[in-house]
Amino acid sequence: MTPAPPIFDVRNLSVSLGGAPILRDLSFTLPPGITGLIGANGSGKTTLLRSLAGILRPAQGQIRHEGQDLSAIPPRARARRIALLPQSGEAPAGLTVRDLAARGRTPWLRPFLPLRPSDQQAIDRALTATGMTDLQHRRMDSLSGGQRQRAWISLVLAQESGTLLLDEPLNFLDLPHQAELVHLLKSLAVQRHIVIIIHDLTLAARLCDHVVALRDGRLIASGPAAEVLSAPELERTFAIPFTCLETQAGAFVLPKGL
Repeated sequence: MTPAPPIFDVRNLSVSLGGAPILRDLSFTLPPGITGLIGANGSGKTTLLRSLAGILRPAQGQIRHEGQDLSAIPPRARARRIALLPQSGEAPAGLTVRDLAARGRTPWLRPFLPLRPSDQQAIDRALTATGMTDLQHRRMDSLSGGQRQRAWISLVLAQESGTLLLDEPLNFLDLPHQAELVHLLKSLAVQRHIVIIIHDLTLAARLCDHVVALRDGRLIASGPAAEVLSAPELERTFAIPFTCLETQAGAFVLPKGL
């Protein structure tokens, strides 16, 4: 049996914005599961995520999604396969949770026609998965930070894409809401592939199967989380010394001095 192609196969990818090079000659593959993108601010993580979504076109190189050249997939078809959740989305005033989730159905809608029963069912499934059914008629501006983040994830789930790209969804959440979202993302990864930008290395170790590390737009490491989240690789990624701290709860890799 021929093995399934990787979720993403990136070859010699370079991306420039406004004439300035951001990503430089990246090559790696992403297996099924949850992949974390790590690196300091300005390392190119968001640019890479937007490139994987097909929003940014490479200056050189190629991205293949499940064996198909990403640039050859029409935008509507691409949106049915890949859903992107940008960082800190802003919902229009007065929009309810269900209204927001319904926007995820856009790639599947027929021009000038209302939502079909199948669309409403997809929205219902998304709200159930994120635990937002009881809050579906609440306005977005009335929700807590954790509730708003789950509402945005409802939008990408309603899109029914097999691959989810998430830009820092865990940022600015307190510990209970972080734990809640980590549990949700792990449950979603049973049926979907997830690529997530993440800054908390402890959370990355608990959440991710695979990790890609960037520094100044260049690939530092790509591989199983246990290998990339090691002191030597993290020192190369962040250009500061790290140490392995042994505790009763297990081993943690931390910057020296903390």
